[in-house]
Amino acid sequence: MCHTKREPLADYLANRDYISSSQLRRFMRHGPIALSASVERFDGSVMGEALHALLLEPDAFEAQYLVLDGWAPSNKQVSENDAMRREWLDAWQWTALVKAREAILSCTQAPLGDWLVRGQKELSIYWSDETGVRWRARPDCFTEEVVLDLKTTVDCRPEPFARTRERLCYDLQAAHYVDAVSRLTGNRLRFVYVAVELSSPYPVWVHELPDAALQVAAERLQDVRRAYLAQATQGAGA
Repeated sequence: MCHTKREPLADYLANRDYISSSQLRRFMRHGPIALSASVERFDGSVMGEALHALLLEPDAFEAQYLVLDGWAPSNKQVSENDAMRREWLDAWQWTALVKAREAILSCTQAPLGDWLVRGQKELSIYWSDETGVRWRARPDCFTEEVVLDLKTTVDCRPEPFARTRERLCYDLQAAHYVDAVSRLTGNRLRFVYVAVELSSPYPVWVHELPDAALQVAAERLQDVRRAYLAQATQGAGA
């Protein structure tokens, strides 16, 4: 059983009835404490989230963010109450976001612009597996051929980014996203990271995950899912 929702990111994140790859990644990195620990944002996540919104959901960006001391994306006056509920970005941050978006759309390493135009962006996918366990995923973008995942990073070159992938368990997330899209469409797609740096000259590097690496990640994902569920069941029975 699989279904989708067009919903704000905040609603997706608040749904605790389904298990996400972020929960699995935290469990893999931190162990059982990750099952009960609250999730806190870190400073670097603000810009990453803002770039996702600007590139993938411009209407959501305009509603959520306010650029200070510079040109606001909506070019409209906002009320004090509206301003207080938004995320504030300064002119330097806004410039970095725009430059990064331009670099991604003009990238010649892969047809990113075409994929982003044609793809399903920020679609929440919910499904139950064969045992009835409920999972969720929200791929950045996917077409009929490829799943795209946007990553902001301090070094987008292959070797440094490979170390970041390993440290932050990105390939586990990749396998989870491919599983989600496969259950939705019936097709197993390629997986591509779009890594971008948020400082001049805003380099972009497209990293396609080889089939062998994706298979290893899928096997690792199954092991982590089993361990997570076992620990969750143990905790519920304690």
